[in-house]
Amino acid sequence: MSEVEQTGDHQGSALKWIPLGFLAMALFSYTAFWKIEKSQVVPLKPASEMGAQEGAPQGGPGGQEAPPPMQGKIAPDFSLPTLDGGVLNLKDYKGKLVFLNIWASWCAPCRDEMPSMQALADKLRGGNFAMITISIDKKKEDVEKFVKELGLTFPVALDPEEKVSKEYKITGVPETYIISPEGVVTHHLIGPGKWDDPGIVRAFSSQVFANKAPQSN
Repeated sequence: MSEVEQTGDHQGSALKWIPLGFLAMALFSYTAFWKIEKSQVVPLKPASEMGAQEGAPQGGPGGQEAPPPMQGKIAPDFSLPTLDGGVLNLKDYKGKLVFLNIWASWCAPCRDEMPSMQALADKLRGGNFAMITISIDKKKEDVEKFVKELGLTFPVALDPEEKVSKEYKITGVPETYIISPEGVVTHHLIGPGKWDDPGIVRAFSSQVFANKAPQSN
């Protein structure tokens, strides 16, 4: 079997993991573009209001908007140091539905969405799910302060030189990648999300729990 055929098989299997309803809700209700250099001072804009010079995706054939750059691609493997002194390897999460978020402590929308991410992680604890994040902060102490203030418990990897972040083709922060158990980026979401929305929680729960109820909080 050719590499192209194998990739197609991976994608076909992976896309079964997240209902189309979740995709529509997440993309159209909660995402927006956020340039790294502007995210401290400029309000978020919908993608439809951003010009080509600001990083908005260009339309495809027939004027259709191009999909986010990593959607449908094999997730690049990586190994990064973590805030607690360990090492985070993406390959260690193969077989799980992975929620990967790239962020920075100075990014206001990142701070806004983090509590909902923690709530989602808490609700999906015990399921076939892993929430992992990558900070692009230059100073470890800034990450430590941020994590402590918000009471975050999920793994935080450090990418101050943005090597891994560039492999994931970030246009700004925050950006979220939903990676199937087979290792395919089924959704690349640009901008902050409200991840504890009941509809989104149900969509994830239906996929990550097999014959058992999600955690009650």
